[in-house]
Amino acid sequence: DIHRATAAKIFKIKPEEVTKEQRAIGKTMNFATLYGQGPRALGQQLGIEYKLAKAYIDEYFAEFPSVKAWMSQTLESATKTGYVETVLGRRRYIPELKATNRMLRSAGERAATNHPCQGTSADMIKIAMVNIDQKLSEDPVLKKGCQLILQIHDELLFECDPKLQDKAARIIKSEMENALKLKVPVVADLKAGANWADLKAFDLNN
Repeated sequence: DIHRATAAKIFKIKPEEVTKEQRAIGKTMNFATLYGQGPRALGQQLGIEYKLAKAYIDEYFAEFPSVKAWMSQTLESATKTGYVETVLGRRRYIPELKATNRMLRSAGERAATNHPCQGTSADMIKIAMVNIDQKLSEDPVLKKGCQLILQIHDELLFECDPKLQDKAARIIKSEMENALKLKVPVVADLKAGANWADLKAFDLNN
């Protein structure tokens, strides 16, 4: 749980001691750094004072110095080349990095550090959707009884015959976790229910 781990680092406690509120701060910090949020914006998002927000940011980069180094390297490269890339090499050109307007340039800098991460995530979910469709199509009964309804960021929502649920879930989980091989393992959580509002954690081992 990366958000719990981040909170534990920031608050200098053991992961198992992290409260729900502290984990929420850890989650916000992880995403805020990708968007290049400053202490003022972070403070507004968390509902805390500027000084405390700045302390959180300082503590974050003190605990994760390689993140700061990566952001600096990414910005330096993007400024020189005019673009950034996802892990798979999909480019995003960012002319705003050359803008004389400070607000435009800052927006470009945020986009430059965000795209390699969020863009790679977008690549992964699209690969997963294609691979899942191919796998389900190998079994006409499964293909007819399990339909992809929605993609919500890094989530996929299927409408599935309860009798086919286990078989479909194994395929979906496997393809989502293996869409792109990374050094860090990708884990896909499963939920099932009568409708979208009533989804509950679903364990394939049960």
